[in-house]
Amino acid sequence: MNMRKQRDFPVTLYRILLYLSRMKSKDSDHKRIVRIERATGVDRKELKEYLNSLEKTELIEQFDSGEVGRGGHPVIYWEITEAGRMWRSDIGRMIQLGQRMEMYPSSFFYLPSDEII
Repeated sequence: MNMRKQRDFPVTLYRILLYLSRMKSKDSDHKRIVRIERATGVDRKELKEYLNSLEKTELIEQFDSGEVGRGGHPVIYWEITEAGRMWRSDIGRMIQLGQRMEMYPSSFFYLPSDEII
């Protein structure tokens, strides 16, 4: 039986919050699901679940741009909240502890899109 390889939960949350934090000053196009998906390496279906959960816990906010996408759906983007920035920092400290304990590699602090730059 093949088990599905599962991403580490704290690292996934950290990567999503890190990306939104880095894009805080960018225009809304940088905060759409397709951009977040590319930058974090989380597939769209899974990413939607994370974004909805993060919004319910008020770590991010969802905004409707008023535009309509190619498929006729509303174009949505997300912003990180102050609480989200604090949680990102706390999760980052936990990952740092994991690195010191040699349980996480140092690459966990970077987004997959960092390799492109």
